[in-house]
Amino acid sequence: MQKLFVQETRNSPRRFSICCQQGRVKLPPRRQPPSPLKELLQKSSFKIMIRVANGMLAFTSMGGQIDNSVTNTPGPFSFRLHGQTHHRICSLFPPEGKPPQFSQLYIVDTDNELANRKKAFSKGTSALTVDDNVMAGLIKMLDEHNPLAKTFRHARDRILSGDTVEFSVTLVNQKHRGRQYDLPTAGEIGGLYVGDFTADSAGKDLVLEYKSSKLQRISDLHPLYMSFQYPLLFPYGYDERIPYQTSENSKIKREYMTMREYYAHQIQTRPSEGMTIIFSGKLLHQYIVDAFTATEQERLRFIRLNQKQLRADLYQNVCNAMESGDTDARKTGKKVILPSSFTSSPRYMSEKYQDAMAICRWYGNPNLFITFTANPNWVEVKEHLEVYGGDSPNNRPDLECKVFKLKLEELMSDFKKGVFFPKPAAVVYTIEFQKRGLPHAHILLWFEGFKGEDTAEVIDKYISAELPDKETDKEGFELV
Repeated sequence: MQKLFVQETRNSPRRFSICCQQGRVKLPPRRQPPSPLKELLQKSSFKIMIRVANGMLAFTSMGGQIDNSVTNTPGPFSFRLHGQTHHRICSLFPPEGKPPQFSQLYIVDTDNELANRKKAFSKGTSALTVDDNVMAGLIKMLDEHNPLAKTFRHARDRILSGDTVEFSVTLVNQKHRGRQYDLPTAGEIGGLYVGDFTADSAGKDLVLEYKSSKLQRISDLHPLYMSFQYPLLFPYGYDERIPYQTSENSKIKREYMTMREYYAHQIQTRPSEGMTIIFSGKLLHQYIVDAFTATEQERLRFIRLNQKQLRADLYQNVCNAMESGDTDARKTGKKVILPSSFTSSPRYMSEKYQDAMAICRWYGNPNLFITFTANPNWVEVKEHLEVYGGDSPNNRPDLECKVFKLKLEELMSDFKKGVFFPKPAAVVYTIEFQKRGLPHAHILLWFEGFKGEDTAEVIDKYISAELPDKETDKEGFELV
């Protein structure tokens, strides 16, 4: 069972959509993480260093410009990334004279594996605070349970056996494995491929060369995309495309769940299952950012490949370019037009701005400007965290945003009903995020039938600042 808020549904009978799309999305129950990871996730000291430990064990590098002015400073942790993000993987062996890194550490010089991992991660400039015994235990855990680690260890064993024939490792991108969606085994994920390989033999599989100086980029659609980067979040492997659980009368045309639905299902609180991702502390911040960028990339890919269905040829700027004589493809290029329904796109921002200005022109200046800020110490947040043993609100940025959105919707409902102020004729608000990740909303209200200038007497009816009277409001006086 999962922990949800009653406000997340208004249907009768209650049916939730944010977690499972009203029952269509069903994944196999998450297994409890193996030891020693299960015990380490309960320790706050390990959660502080979990990103370091995961980085030392990762099979791939994470490309992107990380904002260290936020991640490496005191205060509440917030993971912020600029620009495009991508995962890249190297060949099985490093070029001559180069030290091993990432997936190569599972194959090369494994007798000194721990020292090599520390050196590769810190670049030899700083000492890591992750205990050596902890890292040794995590390495042993992955060797026993992770099919990816087993595949690379197989390559290591082939080298140690004295076989000098060059080979590659093929990581299979399987579409189906029958009707059972159990955890994969090492043989189902990949295998050694001796000799040369071609594009036909590779297909959509990921083929790692024997030795190369080039880095290979992994598609965000590959089943191993997240498992490679986050071995501590996926100690047992990965999930494939999983179909909807639909009835015969279902109106849903898609056969498989979307990327957004998959990630939304993953980060729900389910105390009866293994909550490796939920317990991952700072690593959860990074994973959520990575998942969001992958989902956004999938949306952009759909728009790029479906310009005809979106009627992009009818947009005004394209017509203007043709009328002005910009018909040379070398000058104009191939345009991909984002619809106004794509959040934060130029047309989306322009449309929202024009709507807000139209309201201002019709109703005049707003009567109230209200800022509503998230509070990590809200009772709802603390009670939710207590369901699975208690945790820091900063370790659940998804929960903070969820409760903020529910309270904002409740506040807007009170405004529209005239609970605090006269009923509004129009409302405009925008949600922003502070430097440390907490959201806040800026709200503009236009009162219905309100005329005249905002005099001091009118303002005092709604806004006042005074010390509570000690005799009539003792509690308020003590709070102030």
